[in-house]
Amino acid sequence: MRPALYFLLILSIGVLTIAGTGCSSGTTAASPVPSDTDKAEAVVSLKVILPQRTTLKRTTTQPATVHPNYQAKIYAKVTGYLQQFHADIGQKVKKNDVLAVLSVPEMEKAIESQQKTLERLGAEEDRAKTFVELARANVEAARAAVEQARAEVAKADAQVAADSAEHTRIGELVSSKSVADRLLDEVSKKCASSQAAKAAAQAGVLMANAQLHVSEAKLKTAQADLQIAQVEIEVACKKLDELDTMNAYAKLRAPFDGVVTQRHIDLGDLVRTTETASRQPLFTIAQTDTVRVRVMVPEKDAPLVNEGDVAVLKMQSLPGRTFEGKVSRISGSLDESTRTMLVEIDLPNNQGELLPGMFGEATIVLEEKKDAVVLPAKAVRHDEQGRSFVYVVSADNVLRKTEVTLGLDNGTDLEIVSPLEGSERIVDATLATLKDGQHVAVQ
Repeated sequence: MRPALYFLLILSIGVLTIAGTGCSSGTTAASPVPSDTDKAEAVVSLKVILPQRTTLKRTTTQPATVHPNYQAKIYAKVTGYLQQFHADIGQKVKKNDVLAVLSVPEMEKAIESQQKTLERLGAEEDRAKTFVELARANVEAARAAVEQARAEVAKADAQVAADSAEHTRIGELVSSKSVADRLLDEVSKKCASSQAAKAAAQAGVLMANAQLHVSEAKLKTAQADLQIAQVEIEVACKKLDELDTMNAYAKLRAPFDGVVTQRHIDLGDLVRTTETASRQPLFTIAQTDTVRVRVMVPEKDAPLVNEGDVAVLKMQSLPGRTFEGKVSRISGSLDESTRTMLVEIDLPNNQGELLPGMFGEATIVLEEKKDAVVLPAKAVRHDEQGRSFVYVVSADNVLRKTEVTLGLDNGTDLEIVSPLEGSERIVDATLATLKDGQHVAVQ
């Protein structure tokens, strides 16, 4: 009896359980009506920010290297042995200071020989001048002889005229039988003699003129010889100047004020002028009172760089230090291999803190906008068409999707050109899905 009763009891409990389960399922299928409390919990709670009015700057920060303002590598122009040097690494030098002196014996001998040649040519010039003076005196003497010959002709003319008049007078007396015939013969001979003297005087004039021409020709020859001697002296002087100039290269001089950064020469070294690809300079001089900081600006920022832009330099070897300058030069073209543009910044370096070769970074201010309305970039959203917008929270905590026009971008903040005035409450970055007209709670 007991087992049967136990079985019936178990069966009754199972039936009651099934019935209770069925009633519960029917109650769950009905949709619950949300309460006011449930509605309050559905409102999204957001953090809002206000636009800021500030000076917004767009900058570019790029690796920078320090270079000397000027750097010169000193080589020898002539071959010789190093006789002495006056500068070593680290030494400051002034423009035209002698760095080293080379011994060039063959050059010194060539200069001595040319000086002797110049002395000989000087003596020849003096002799040519003497010949010119002598020829000029001969010309003057010849001219005097011509004048004297002409005077003799005039004298002979007068004598001929006088004798002709006497001959006429005697002829008339002979015709009138006043004088003897032999007197006419004497006068005739005298007249013939004066005619002969005139002819001789005229021949003397011709001879004197010929002598004058010869003297003038000799003067021209002497003057030509003098000119040749003077030209030879001028050529010799030019040659001597050339030798002196080459000999001056034996003294290596500083091209500008600076410091000696390298020396690759010792006393007694044979210094050659042969050009080779691996040839080291004898000295390297760097001007470091002002240094050039070279920055390679990428293509996207290159069009915005202008001369005079403010630049701040930080060096790895000088932590905590900053150096401010301005863009001094722009190359104006991009390197095809790196797509970067070279920019140079001049910095004063009177204390010598910036050493050539130092590496750091330079921040160049590309654009600057004062009193700009600014929002963090994370608060600005973009739709599928690329339009920018923000969510403005109204006074009654309703979202208003507002399209904005962007201006300057410094990478973290954006300038809002319109239509914000700066007093609006803007939804900050959030992961919540937002809709225009949605009610929200402000944190």
